[in-house]
Amino acid sequence: MSAPRTLNFNDWDSIEADLRELTAGYDQLGKWDLSQAALHLNDWLTYPMDGFPKNPWPIGAMMGMVRATMGKSMLRRSLKEGFRPGTPTFPGSVHRADEAEDAAAVEQLLGTITRFRNYSEEICPSPLFGKMDYETAERLQFVHFAHHLRLLVPKSEAAPE
Repeated sequence: MSAPRTLNFNDWDSIEADLRELTAGYDQLGKWDLSQAALHLNDWLTYPMDGFPKNPWPIGAMMGMVRATMGKSMLRRSLKEGFRPGTPTFPGSVHRADEAEDAAAVEQLLGTITRFRNYSEEICPSPLFGKMDYETAERLQFVHFAHHLRLLVPKSEAAPE
């Protein structure tokens, strides 16, 4: 069995190439297949452009306190160290395996990547990290993509059985 990949994305071209390679076949090491990861990443790539989902009052209040006290340090740590395995996510961005075929989910994500690459308006504030500029939002996306795609190993990289 393959081990998780060590990924460090610094540009969209390498992410797009990785996604295309994964559509040719992969070993799944985590709970999500390629379509689930692509749909999840697509959701989180749209949030900085279109706005983040609203949380119920108690969760929103808690996130506001975290944002005000630790948000910037958490952002710096995430950009430096990546996301920790098991980090909770917004339930609305968790998709079923049967929601989409891998290729369709990746094509949707590639379209959203193009939109994000061309985006020139203000980035919507994160409920956890607060306001950020485009470059910071982009770096955070690179970290998030690496966090999920590391658990999908292209067949071309997989160890022979």
